[in-house]
Amino acid sequence: MTWRLFSLLCILGAERYAETEITCDDDTDSGAVSDASLLQMNLKLNSLPPACRIWQHTYILNASCEHFGLGQAAGFLVSGASRSGTRFLTQLFQGLGMNVSHHSDAARGADGAVSWIHGLHRSGCTVPSWQSPRFFSKAFLMLRDPLKQIPSRAESTDDFDWLEFARCAADFGPTTATADTADTADTADMADDRLRLALKHYVLQNSFVEKYAEKSFWVEDVNAHHPATLDIIHAICEEFGSSHAHCNDVKLRKLSGALPIHSEPGVKWPQLASIDRPFAAMAQILTRRHGKDVAVDDQLPEMAWGFDCDFHNDLWSCALPPEAGSLLDRSFSLQDMIRSKDTALCAEQLPPLNGSMVLSVSVARTGSETLSQMLAESSGLHLHDHQCNAHTLLEHGAGHVIVSLRHPVSRIVSGMQWHTRLHNLSLSIEAALNSSNMSKISKSQAKAAAGDDEQSDNGQLSHGAYSLQKEVFSFDDFNHSYVDALRNTSDPNHRIALDVQYRPYSNSIFMPVVDFYMKGVTNEELSRVSFVCTCTLKEDMDRVSNELNLNLDTEILTHESVSSSDDPEVQLQWLSQRNIDWIREIYAADEAFYLQHCSHCESIANQAA
Repeated sequence: MTWRLFSLLCILGAERYAETEITCDDDTDSGAVSDASLLQMNLKLNSLPPACRIWQHTYILNASCEHFGLGQAAGFLVSGASRSGTRFLTQLFQGLGMNVSHHSDAARGADGAVSWIHGLHRSGCTVPSWQSPRFFSKAFLMLRDPLKQIPSRAESTDDFDWLEFARCAADFGPTTATADTADTADTADMADDRLRLALKHYVLQNSFVEKYAEKSFWVEDVNAHHPATLDIIHAICEEFGSSHAHCNDVKLRKLSGALPIHSEPGVKWPQLASIDRPFAAMAQILTRRHGKDVAVDDQLPEMAWGFDCDFHNDLWSCALPPEAGSLLDRSFSLQDMIRSKDTALCAEQLPPLNGSMVLSVSVARTGSETLSQMLAESSGLHLHDHQCNAHTLLEHGAGHVIVSLRHPVSRIVSGMQWHTRLHNLSLSIEAALNSSNMSKISKSQAKAAAGDDEQSDNGQLSHGAYSLQKEVFSFDDFNHSYVDALRNTSDPNHRIALDVQYRPYSNSIFMPVVDFYMKGVTNEELSRVSFVCTCTLKEDMDRVSNELNLNLDTEILTHESVSSSDDPEVQLQWLSQRNIDWIREIYAADEAFYLQHCSHCESIANQAA
């Protein structure tokens, strides 16, 4: 604590510290406090719970943390990161007849304020706005689409030097931009620096305000299409509006329709990740945490690991946990992959299930699409999601699940064959679409064929990961170069391979059966699981159909390969022996589980060979 803060406490009359016998020296200009009083004050603050440190950096009343302003706290504060739409929301409240101020106004409004500047307070920082010793009663967090807000903050020069103030209370780390150059430089490097600073500000400011805010909402949702958000605005008006306020729902809906920030995103997630990957991941986490989706194609693997924030050297600081920061530098592991793929997405996307449903667990390249189609007629649901495991389906109401099994090396080789086929097909279709001799009807048929082919194994590889993968790994030698990069930490493309592999729905051929698809299955649930083998899929499904009285059409067979991926000689055409040995080592539990249920498939494969 600095002497300025103690002087301020004295000036504001912080009577809660009366027992410390703090005295302010009014005879000097220094506002000095005695050394004994400083020590007593430090002891007093240190005796408070650790959570109170957050409140000591806010303008919000908290009696349990002994955090008071001068006089009776009143009114509300809506805060967040800069360029979140604060002017729009201020005008909306004013349109309802409320005395609400913006941070750029001359004084605080009696009913409340909408201000990013007052979201994070630190003693010694010069506040470029009105100041009031009277605290607010409640705070709310307002967010804006990061892909709109971050470039808006980076490019805007129509307000004060925001960066100097923001860096006074939050840890932006070392930057190449200065307070003067952040808004004026025109080079590509400085443009990236401005985006980096705006990205960090988005994470730092929002992550702090969310710690003490009562509720959060998105400025894009302040409209009639999002009644839950309008309910928050209406409740604020009812609680804090004076007698002059008119909290009329009709008027609120009309005013909310005037939001002027329906702009297209000014930046994309890959660009932000290339500028500052850790903070891009943290921005994605914030977005999801407050109810908005991040497209699966854009999700970074680090997103599933969360992030931590706290004060360091009295600056608000945020960082990924160490295990997430080193994620792409470590050896490939099933545990890292499963966690990074954010497998909770399955439960979030599942439709309502009932106890009569029999569903399949979509183990990639085991005939999973065939099973999905067979069961769709009886269950009324075509479920084909490579990130749903048996426990999740049963826990959410499925009556029975079927798990198809295959040797892990065969699964991976089959997936590589599928990737190559899809890649070659896309090249052929692209060439055909660019051909001047191709009719419009033929072009539409080609596009439809491409779509059908992708949908036939939905979830094998997200488009974002596909683009990243094909930039580095040629599909002519995908079999060796990609697995080599996964296996070898010294491979120059190891980080890229892990980045591809750890993304949601990317290369699901590597998702393990024992450690994922069967993970968490209880003894009771195990009685509601049937196992079938890819090599005898029709015969096994006939058996299951009879056992469960399903009357399935087991003639449906969509699983196909150009050559048998179960054939050891074919496998050596796609994988080196070293990589085959590595796969068998990593997936030893899967191989044992497969042999426990499908040992007969090995003799079938040997006979075919």
